[in-house]
Amino acid sequence: MRIAVISDIHGNFEAFKKILIDIDHSDIDLIVNLGDSVGYGPDPEMVLCLIEKQGIINIIGNHEHAILDETYRQFFTQGAHKSIEQTMKFLTSASLLYLKRLPKFRVLNGALFVHACSPASYTIYLNHLSIPEIESAFKSFSNRMCFVGHTHRLNLFSYNGDTVNFQPLQEETIALRLHLRYIVNVDSVGQPRDNDSRAGYTIWDNQGHSQKHHTYYKKKICPIKSHFLKWLTSLSFLVIARD
Repeated sequence: MRIAVISDIHGNFEAFKKILIDIDHSDIDLIVNLGDSVGYGPDPEMVLCLIEKQGIINIIGNHEHAILDETYRQFFTQGAHKSIEQTMKFLTSASLLYLKRLPKFRVLNGALFVHACSPASYTIYLNHLSIPEIESAFKSFSNRMCFVGHTHRLNLFSYNGDTVNFQPLQEETIALRLHLRYIVNVDSVGQPRDNDSRAGYTIWDNQGHSQKHHTYYKKKICPIKSHFLKWLTSLSFLVIARD
């Protein structure tokens, strides 16, 4: 099965559409969104409607939770808090009901999918954790693969049962070893924060016939321009494959 993993669209409908166009040409069986579809960007309702129309599997992020929980919203920065207030003005009652039904995590094809950090956090920033804390995160779930978003950055963590290794991901191919477990911090569709303004997503491909390795790669598509917040993005993506 080839699974496209997207995250942190943040109301950027133009970037989301470009990602979906590329996914449509990438022989994908399933799309999983790791949350934060709303907040910051100008088109939260359009994003949510397209997620439902496309049958994309979704989970809750901290921005969705802030919409539903006024107390939690108070912990947001001033700018993020204002963006949530604006976002709420655009959402229909049907979309609010949809958000209320979103789970904190999913387990699909043997992998764990969660917004921020295993086993089910939508608030913890993985890139703010120490190595011992990341080791604890690995010990909190039993799956071999875990996909998270939230940081808007692209990183790979591996664990052999004793040692955690960290590797920032670039436009390259990386072999993933079967004796290791992985946390894949996927890129952001709508608001990258890694000094690379290209929208990104990950493809996990485990449909191969052997069990030798996984690979990543990343490619560019044409640049796009998002209105309102004037985000400049071009399309990039990562692939995890096993053959």
